[in-house]
Amino acid sequence: MSKFAVIHYLTVDKNFSTDKPISSKEEDRFQRYPFSERIAKTIIERESEDCITIGIYGAWGEGKTSVLNFIETELNKNEQIIIIKFNPWRYNDENSLLLQFFQKLATSLKTNLKTKKEKAGELLRKYGKLLDIEIPGIGNPSKTMESAGELLGKVDIETLKERIGQIIKANNRKIVVFIDDIDRLDKNEIHSIFRLVKLTADFSNTIYILSFDEQMVSAAIGERFGEGNQKSGQSFLEKIIQVPLEIPIAQTEALKTFCFELAEKAIESNNISIDEHEVTRYVNNFIHAILPKLDTPRLAVRYGNTLSFSLPLLYDEVNTVDLMLIEAIKIFYPNYYEFIKTNPEFFVGNYSDSFGTNQEKVKEIKDYLENLSKGLLKRQTRGINSLIEELFPKLRGVIGHYHSGTDEEWFKKKRICSAKYFNRYFTYAVIKGEVSDIAFQNFISSVLAQDEAQNIAAIKKLVEQSSPDNFVQKLRTYEKDFSWDESVRLATAISKCSEIFPESVNDAFLIGFGSPRSQASIFISQLIKKHSVKTEALRFTKKLITEATSFNFIFELLKWMRSGDDQREKKFTKDQLEEVENILLERAMKEAGATPLFEKFPERCDALYKFWANKNPKDLNKHIAKLFSTDKTKCVELLNALTPIMRSSAYKEPYKSNFSRDRYDYFISIFDKEVFKKYIFLNFTEEEVNDSNINWEEHEGEYQTDLNIARQFMHWYNKSAVQEATL
Repeated sequence: MSKFAVIHYLTVDKNFSTDKPISSKEEDRFQRYPFSERIAKTIIERESEDCITIGIYGAWGEGKTSVLNFIETELNKNEQIIIIKFNPWRYNDENSLLLQFFQKLATSLKTNLKTKKEKAGELLRKYGKLLDIEIPGIGNPSKTMESAGELLGKVDIETLKERIGQIIKANNRKIVVFIDDIDRLDKNEIHSIFRLVKLTADFSNTIYILSFDEQMVSAAIGERFGEGNQKSGQSFLEKIIQVPLEIPIAQTEALKTFCFELAEKAIESNNISIDEHEVTRYVNNFIHAILPKLDTPRLAVRYGNTLSFSLPLLYDEVNTVDLMLIEAIKIFYPNYYEFIKTNPEFFVGNYSDSFGTNQEKVKEIKDYLENLSKGLLKRQTRGINSLIEELFPKLRGVIGHYHSGTDEEWFKKKRICSAKYFNRYFTYAVIKGEVSDIAFQNFISSVLAQDEAQNIAAIKKLVEQSSPDNFVQKLRTYEKDFSWDESVRLATAISKCSEIFPESVNDAFLIGFGSPRSQASIFISQLIKKHSVKTEALRFTKKLITEATSFNFIFELLKWMRSGDDQREKKFTKDQLEEVENILLERAMKEAGATPLFEKFPERCDALYKFWANKNPKDLNKHIAKLFSTDKTKCVELLNALTPIMRSSAYKEPYKSNFSRDRYDYFISIFDKEVFKKYIFLNFTEEEVNDSNINWEEHEGEYQTDLNIARQFMHWYNKSAVQEATL
């Protein structure tokens, strides 16, 4: 059973279907052969010798040339028929057209008269010079077709017409002249063709079969007649075409089957698999949205060929069915495709802002869709709108229907409605900076088979090929799917190359959550938290704290391990977390050696000192007093290190904020405030410190100084002393 419930009848050349017309009955897919057979039979059985013109009408790509081929196939079965296929292209003027036509006619008569021995002698002797044929016993009166052209050029059209007419009548055989693709000529050329057929070459026993799009030709020549419109053109055609025949409409079911075959061929030739649910989604959307626009075999062939091109380029890099459907929009609704491609904000962007639904944007997209639908039938408009809603679920809410799904789900399924995947559908490539899904899946599938060094190398390569944040985002999409063994391998490898995940991001306000470092640590914390064996999870966490290459990364991991509203989310108890903190403190003190912690780890010293205070506050304050006694300036440096850092879009670099009351309260919960007071006055004079001119203006940016921090510290010290005295 095929994927789309169709049978295979398809000839392709290296996966691309040709748009070449067919000629045999066996190739007929749309029941045009009986129609063509009837035309041929009527021509053969026709008794009148009067010239007649048959018009085969149909739109571009509907199969007119194939019908002509079918008629020719049937006519070739009768020896009394001479077939002439005249191509009217590439002539400069009407005289050139007539000359070309009569040369073609003469050549065809010459060839066919040679096969009729019983009349050859008489006819050839009488008309041989005109036809430029070799006469037995007499010789060739002219050597080349150029000679025949010279002869024709010396005789007026009426004389030529009379001579050739005599040959045709004397031969007593029917001449069938096929002229195709008339609708591809310009207005003057089209008019010349009809003058040729009607006035110049209306020979007896001659049947013209002309194929063209009636609407296009009528519009092209209408301006020369009557009121100068399409109706005038149609009136003119009625005088030329005695037998107007519309090409039989291809049955909807046959076109659907043909199109599905082409689509399936593109899928199977590239070894692509689609699950049953996705096949159903594709077929349903195709039937409702695409089928109403599928009216010619040529459109089906174009669609099959675009799939043969795009599927191998993007297989496993996008959602296959979404790709097949957006490619269908490109072929069947090209104006919609161009609008979608160039306006992603309407299809993957949000329709809400801080004030609620953005009504202006909603109206804008509705107006655009209404304008795009002009010229479509109602069922076609309903179909394409339904398909757009399927591909871009956010539009369902805009149009008024509830939509389900999340950005995370769409990202995981590689849907076109994911902002991360949208452009990939139109560039036919993994854009530089993105993660190749094939490379990513290859890495995940081999993570258990590879050793630690290989996994680290693979992560570094993927990050180098894309970016740290894109790689982590891809990991986070699948974090619920990893087994514990896979989680251990991944977390270990990431922690041992954690320096490649930076803290910085484009938006300064996302630092601490949106940075690659934070996202990587959140990923590992989630892997640990979802493991059911707590003792195993704790043991592994301690191992990561010990082995991770980036100290800042360890802090991020510990921060997210502590996060959560309840104990289940936190995973570990307070005592267990303190065990982990002590391991981190021991590592920090070992790496710092004789260097103070605030100098070795300036961004993390407040947490490290907090860990130390929880473990042994007396030891911490003893260490601080000794440090200050050795170098009094260390007091000022430590105060500066413990003052919060601010980031602002107005300033390129982070800067020191205020030493606030919250910071002061936190500070004195760890350190002995009296020790700091003592050494502040050893670094600054009492007059300097007690100056009431304290700067608190954060919005001024880089305003903070060591002296101002000391003043702010003493401000809270004095204020809290007053409060304590009043209690």
